[in-house]
Amino acid sequence: MKTLVAALLLSCGLLSAGHAQQGSAIDTMPSAQIVEQAGSLHPSALYVLASRLLAEGKGPEAANWMYAGQLRYRFLLAVPKAQADDRILFAALSEQVGRPVNEYIAGDPDEWMAAMRWALDWDAANENHVTSKTRHAAELAEVRGGLDRLIFKVDASRDQIRRDRTANGLENR
Repeated sequence: MKTLVAALLLSCGLLSAGHAQQGSAIDTMPSAQIVEQAGSLHPSALYVLASRLLAEGKGPEAANWMYAGQLRYRFLLAVPKAQADDRILFAALSEQVGRPVNEYIAGDPDEWMAAMRWALDWDAANENHVTSKTRHAAELAEVRGGLDRLIFKVDASRDQIRRDRTANGLENR
């Protein structure tokens, strides 16, 4: 999956030169360094980290970082400066990284909600050097509210989630 994510970051000229250079650096950056610099990196880096962690069998930690990346990416896309290449990359990362992470984490609704809460807490506690939380406070509030609503929906739908997963041949933990 690491190769696929790197290919997504660099392929077909989807990214501007700045993003492409960062994508190349992210591919070789140790995971600990991504964690350390997460507030300064493009949200796609958090998806790279999540992909690595899932491949290492660290599903809950992968979900934490995937949701942090999703929160930051949705926020980036909510502001007027959002670029078409960011929308394309977000869609690709959501499918290639987000789908397998979600398939894993939804097997335990408590872990799923904990991952989303972790992402909200991490985002609140860390600067965002890509998208200004101050200049775009309304957009940030809306994106954070969306994740809060998802947490509420998961909590209210636990039994249905388990039934749907069973019907679809997915594990419940």
